Amino acid sequence: MRKRLARALPILLALAPWPALADVKATYKAGIDQLTVEVADNGDARVQIDDLVYVRHGGEEYVTFGKFDGMAISGQRDDMLEFVRAMFRAAGKTPAPPAAAPRLEPLRETEVLGLKGQVWRIWPEGKDDPAASIEAAFSDSPRLAPVNRALRSAATGFFDTFAPLDKRGQFRAALAAMAEKGAPLMIGDAKTVQLLAIDFGPIAPARFAVPKDLASPEALRSIAKEMEEKRQEEKRTWGGTP
Repeated sequence: MRKRLARALPILLALAPWPALADVKATYKAGIDQLTVEVADNGDARVQIDDLVYVRHGGEEYVTFGKFDGMAISGQRDDMLEFVRAMFRAAGKTPAPPAAAPRLEPLRETEVLGLKGQVWRIWPEGKDDPAASIEAAFSDSPRLAPVNRALRSAATGFFDTFAPLDKRGQFRAALAAMAEKGAPLMIGDAKTVQLLAIDFGPIAPARFAVPKDLASPEALRSIAKEMEEKRQEEKRTWGGTP
């Protein structure tokens, strides 16, 4: 009997109605922009806000800046991250170290588009002033798990590099909370980041295509150097101090 059951088990598992993986697209309002997160059933992903695009294709990651000083630049994710770091250093801004684990205070339950979630007050490390905290709602629904992974992959590293723009560390703290609490339903309030729509229809494979004309690390360093020389020339022209 046991042998017969053992032989039959693979057949029964094959016939079982397991839920198939599906493509998913989440659309968020992010300030005055729209943030879209698209994930294919094979793991490819695309995250876009304005002219900034992150693509994961076949396990490789790419980033495109569509309007960087009047031109479009695409490259491997790590190369583009180093390019941005170089630009910030050239502009006299020092990236902050990665944000440490924030303190989370549960507030209330919520529901957005039929997805249940929990609202938290997030306190960046070392912050006690209520004005330094931020509210955010997350959902651990499996339906949003691919969205969560794609968002974190796209934002990790870049959020730390752009830290001078996140003066209170609120958004880096929210990103850190996503690793534990799930995909965001809302961050700040409905005017800051808000989930607007979620769709499980098929997504065209072309959406996850590798960007054309990828810049090499050497080319990116050359662009960064040229832009810094241009910045210094403009300072001299207008009587500034380099």
